[in-house]
Amino acid sequence: MRVKTLMTRDPIVIQLPATREYAIELFRKHNVRSFPVVGKDGKLVGIVSIKNVLLHPDEDQLAMLIKREVPTVKATDDLKKAVRKMLEMDYRRVVVVDEDNRPVGILTVGDIVRRYLAKNEKLKGVTIEPYYQRYVSVVWRGTPLKAALKALLLCNAMAIPVIDDDGNLIGMVDETDLLKDGEVVRTMKSTELTASSEEDWILESHPTLLFEKAELQLPKKPVEELMNPRVVIATPHMSVYDVAQKMVKYEIEQLPVIRGQDDLVGIIRDMDLIRVILNK
Repeated sequence: MRVKTLMTRDPIVIQLPATREYAIELFRKHNVRSFPVVGKDGKLVGIVSIKNVLLHPDEDQLAMLIKREVPTVKATDDLKKAVRKMLEMDYRRVVVVDEDNRPVGILTVGDIVRRYLAKNEKLKGVTIEPYYQRYVSVVWRGTPLKAALKALLLCNAMAIPVIDDDGNLIGMVDETDLLKDGEVVRTMKSTELTASSEEDWILESHPTLLFEKAELQLPKKPVEELMNPRVVIATPHMSVYDVAQKMVKYEIEQLPVIRGQDDLVGIIRDMDLIRVILNK
């Protein structure tokens, strides 16, 4: 199967120069996690992700937040080549470029799940047992939103399970949920200037530098007030086909894997599911 069969054509791109605040507004408007970034000539220079924007609140110039080394393929390339690049670079998408390195499409993990895995009934006989993640970061229901965001960013995940006092799964919180509930504000910060040499100790004043900073402020409330309590789950012996069907139906990228009654044992991501393509 060729990349052009599954890719999304004519993707939305951000042209430099642009600001971090502009990117945040685009993320909110289109509810996506990354955009290709092009120069004035329309050629690809990289990708900016919502995660990188959230991780660097002090940087306003978008050019400094771009990941320059991103996987690219041609529309005529084989699907396996695209999947291999995604997995090798741990990237959820490949940019499809033409001969002049201009973006003509995007192929995401979601595209592969929605347009291939969820329609391939041959995968009904393949379980997710070899593919789901056994080591999962979680947050407690009373965790403040700001701390939950930090945990989410540090564990390199798109969503994180929420547990109660007994360790049972009670919900999921997604990075886009946190973004929707946050507010970008501009504040004035100050930093004290330090002496440049040993002789400067005689200065009696302490000069300060004032600068403006854009920050994502989150309300002071626990994560359980923002989480999605209607959790769609998987079990270790579910098929790749059935899990892909659930992801498409509920428009989610990961399902917590449980045994028994809410006993969390792992998580299955769409990124894990596409590995089955390389084993075919």
